[in-house]
Amino acid sequence: MSERASRERLPRTALALLTAVFVDALGSGLYMAVSVVFLTRYLDLGSGEVGAGLAVAGAVSFAMLVPTGIWADRIGPRRMLIAAHLTRAALLAVYPFASGFVPFLLVVSVLAVADRAASPLVQGLFGDVVPAGAQRVRAMGQARSLQNLGLALGGLAAGGALLSDSDAVYLTVVYGNALSFVFAAVLVVRLRAGRGGGGRPLPWRRRLAVFRDRRFTLLTVLNSVVSLHVTVLTVGVPLWVLAHDDLPRAVIAWTLVLNTVVVVLFQVRATRGVETAADGGRALRLSGLLLALCCCALSATGALPTAAAVALLLGAVAFQAFAEMHQQAGAWAISYDLAPEDRRQVYLAFFGLGNAARNTYGPLVVTFLVVQRGAVGWLLLGALVLCAGVWTARVGRPAADAPAEPAVPLTDLQGGTHGSHP
Repeated sequence: MSERASRERLPRTALALLTAVFVDALGSGLYMAVSVVFLTRYLDLGSGEVGAGLAVAGAVSFAMLVPTGIWADRIGPRRMLIAAHLTRAALLAVYPFASGFVPFLLVVSVLAVADRAASPLVQGLFGDVVPAGAQRVRAMGQARSLQNLGLALGGLAAGGALLSDSDAVYLTVVYGNALSFVFAAVLVVRLRAGRGGGGRPLPWRRRLAVFRDRRFTLLTVLNSVVSLHVTVLTVGVPLWVLAHDDLPRAVIAWTLVLNTVVVVLFQVRATRGVETAADGGRALRLSGLLLALCCCALSATGALPTAAAVALLLGAVAFQAFAEMHQQAGAWAISYDLAPEDRRQVYLAFFGLGNAARNTYGPLVVTFLVVQRGAVGWLLLGALVLCAGVWTARVGRPAADAPAEPAVPLTDLQGGTHGSHP
């Protein structure tokens, strides 16, 4: 085996963790495709109750993300991830009995906390089982590809199951997802992680030092803006297609398939050469440029004949997919490189707040620009992400006159779906 092949080969424990990520995504994809139908038809909840419950659950999971990161630093990401998987399995097992809005709200809120915590926990665990450096970012790239593949396969299986509109099908899907979490927990139990047992207790001032780390906070915010590629695909493109009667509605599904295929095939390649925070900043700058090109292309589709508009729209989504891959690689490198080892999980959780916030403000920003401003709105959005990407590259690059020991210790350790997932 060549030296390069040996250097790029992942440890066996990382392969087991990748398998757990795939199993998790497969079950999640299965459930996500039927979740709204299950809630409205099986649990007999109104659409308003479902929307309110999911909104509250999102707020609760956002508020609990950093506390779960602090706890994970104490007991170790491996134990915390096992607990998260088993909690998700248990909640899904009782979900069919959560009749009424209050029981549903309790279950969906705790489930959202466990779901939200899983992504930074997986990234932190890769930091334990994979050697420092670019290999960690590569491992996260493989995890991202497998997560997208699992979600897609699970969604396809659920789509076939939905052809039979029956309670038995809904229960089978929900319990199948629960079993996938149990299986994922078993795989994580078998891991032998370097810091799986956690660390010694730290003073609260050191645990919460991430809130005083201005550079890391700014990078978290900028990464959140560049990651608007998620909202462009899931909100902006569908609204744009629906607003133009000459565009076939089926193109919305084509864009999702195209994005999934491109990410599965090229995510690992996008991580090459991305290791440090400076590398991550450059990756986000490239992501911002690619997403800006995507927005420019989308702005032109409204004035073209149907065939040309569809072709250009699909090309724009290809730019979006590559923007997504480079943003993910840059985010992993930044969060790994700038997180102190003894507080890795709280730093990863804090970095994840940017993605959680994007899920809140992103639809509002994209909807306002696309619906209210049309083609000009796409250009404004492109300018926004391009500026954020350029700024990230500047902040990610360490100052030449920086002191040897920064105010918040930096190490080579530090994430996302899949998130969340995708």
